[in-house]
Amino acid sequence: MDFYLILFFLFSGIFLGWKVNKDNYFLKLSDKITKLGLVILLAAMGADLGSNEEIYRQLGRIGLQALLFAIFTIVFSVMLIYFFAKLIAGNSFNSDFKKHPDTQKNESNMTFLIFISVISGIIIGRFWLGEDFYSFLAPIINYSLALLLFGVGVDIGASREILEDLKLLGWKILAIPLLIAIGTLIGSVLIGVLLGFAVGESAAVGSGFGWYSLSGVLISNLHGAELGSLAFLTNVFRELLTVILIPIVAKYFGSLAAIAPGGATTMDVTLPLIKEAGGESVVIPAFISGAVLSTLVPILVPFFLGF
Repeated sequence: MDFYLILFFLFSGIFLGWKVNKDNYFLKLSDKITKLGLVILLAAMGADLGSNEEIYRQLGRIGLQALLFAIFTIVFSVMLIYFFAKLIAGNSFNSDFKKHPDTQKNESNMTFLIFISVISGIIIGRFWLGEDFYSFLAPIINYSLALLLFGVGVDIGASREILEDLKLLGWKILAIPLLIAIGTLIGSVLIGVLLGFAVGESAAVGSGFGWYSLSGVLISNLHGAELGSLAFLTNVFRELLTVILIPIVAKYFGSLAAIAPGGATTMDVTLPLIKEAGGESVVIPAFISGAVLSTLVPILVPFFLGF
């Protein structure tokens, strides 16, 4: 979805949520609509992945390598944000975010709902969708994402205490994407070297930050189809693992750490998931982090390939 449309739907929701009374029935209805839209979005994303023949062609050859790259980038990103929240920002800071009421409720139900939605979508896309239906997947994803971003915005606007939560972060809000980028690069270089890749190649693969369409094309054009395919599949896996892991990370490592797995996708596709798992207080940090990391992708990928 276009960046300006993302801003429009998100901030339109924030404005409306700020204007209506907190006990307004519309707010309760919007929460139900958001959850329904989330299921539709995840199922459509799964169907889109399931119908993508390029992914299946690459799975047998580089699937395990790509999965390891994705796992390492997520693990090191989560570790850095967790220690940032706990040690650098202070225990009280971490506690305030971790104990947000939205973070503690229905974690197991949320994880189950996410997993079933995505897996069902993949199965349907792989085995049951006809070719005529593929053209409808992109609009379904875009419309459901627009609905979700609007709903997330409404919840943010209605939560008056969110400004106090953001004051806890201050300048540290910019440290979040920086640490996610560093964690991603550490993880990708470490596993890349172990698998026999050069440092620059490994860093370039990780520098997609979950934005598989752009990173795969960039690396294919600048380096070669094989490494481009690895980058594409790595970042597909990162997005898929992020969707499943966000509630688990929020539960055990805190709400701020839930931002880390998504990388660049936290400004759009995974933003509603982060809100559901971590609460409204982490939505703005997640959005800013995703925007920064998305900007870094076309800069860092060519940079590391030049090594």
